[in-house]
Amino acid sequence: MTVIETLGLPNTRGRAPLIVAQVVDALGTGLFLPFAVVYFHRAKDIELTTVGLMLSVAALLSLPAGPLAGPLIDRIGPRRVVVASNLIRVLTFAGYVFTDVPWQLVALVTVTMWGESQFRPAVAALVAQVADGGQRARWYAMDRMLRNVGFGVGGLLGGVLVGWGGTNGYTLVVVLNAVSFLLAAGLVAAWRRSAVPVPSGGGQVPAADGPTPAGDGPDRRRGGYRDVLADRAFLGFLATVWVFALCDLALTVLLTAYVIEARGLPAWQPGALFAINTALVVLAQTAMAKGVERYRRPRVLQVAAVLFVVSFAMFAAVPGGHSQVAFAGLALGMVVFTVAELLQAPTSSAMIVAIAAEHLRGRYLGLEELMWGVARVMAPTVFTWLLVKGPVLPWLMLGLCCLSAVVVLHRLGRVLPADVQRDTVHG
Repeated sequence: MTVIETLGLPNTRGRAPLIVAQVVDALGTGLFLPFAVVYFHRAKDIELTTVGLMLSVAALLSLPAGPLAGPLIDRIGPRRVVVASNLIRVLTFAGYVFTDVPWQLVALVTVTMWGESQFRPAVAALVAQVADGGQRARWYAMDRMLRNVGFGVGGLLGGVLVGWGGTNGYTLVVVLNAVSFLLAAGLVAAWRRSAVPVPSGGGQVPAADGPTPAGDGPDRRRGGYRDVLADRAFLGFLATVWVFALCDLALTVLLTAYVIEARGLPAWQPGALFAINTALVVLAQTAMAKGVERYRRPRVLQVAAVLFVVSFAMFAAVPGGHSQVAFAGLALGMVVFTVAELLQAPTSSAMIVAIAAEHLRGRYLGLEELMWGVARVMAPTVFTWLLVKGPVLPWLMLGLCCLSAVVVLHRLGRVLPADVQRDTVHG
């Protein structure tokens, strides 16, 4: 068994530029994302409440981007959409440097979020095309691992630049992020699917420059969102996508406020918890994805949902005022939470692609992005409102949502075809 196989990594021969593009993109995003709110506040002299309103309005206006990206991905291919979405963000981040007018910044942030909402389903569709048979979950796991590395390193570098340069440091972070998107776009644009060796079995190598071949004639390629919405199993799975999106957002939107404000614990603890999460994702994500390949995806996701419930119960049980005891409980809860993430994230991505008809894959992924967008809009308001009402209530709500997802996944396990529930790994 090779080292690559032991680590659960996919076959990447001929696809190195795509991997480098992922890392560059993640580094740039990691540079800016932790400082986004502070950048608009300090570098643009905008009140914090106004910044929050700007970001909320932009998130709401960008909700249609995912569904609109779906037909585009199906028509012109995911690679071109990935390139275009990166170039859009090059222009918007460059625009941040030259204006401090709030309404203009709202417009730029909205277009940025449109680019992000088109990038995510496009890159998921691109991975589905370039991955060897049965290795999609490994690719999604590797993508998640690389993004965590990029976010972590980018965040550290961004902190150094901001600490060193003050307002100019914030501007430099924005410029470097624009450059990272430009480099990523160039790498993906220059790559060709022909660089990937043809499988030894003589199978067809799908072209990533255009739509995925599907069917033998034009009739099989017809279809639209009406066909996607008629897929009742997929609609059920979309409900679980929304639930798992809320679980993911609890880490970034809820946990810090809960630890510091609701429990009165030291401000260093959320950062330490995030470090635990990042380290586990980097070290274990690909191996975990490989380890669960033999199991049915609905069952893996059920286990993940139950583990999320356990972690939320552990977070809710943390006492206030006892810093060391509280941190031990939070750290243990974070380990359980991260294991749930490791099981859920690549499995959900692979299952969406497996459910989707190939010629409608972009539309399926576009609706997945819509569910994430709805969760991003809801999470800050719902989590903070519940937290004010009682520190346990957000965790209780999330736990009940996860238990509902377990029921839905049990039903899906009975109706979905075997090849959707589990892949056979090749190479």
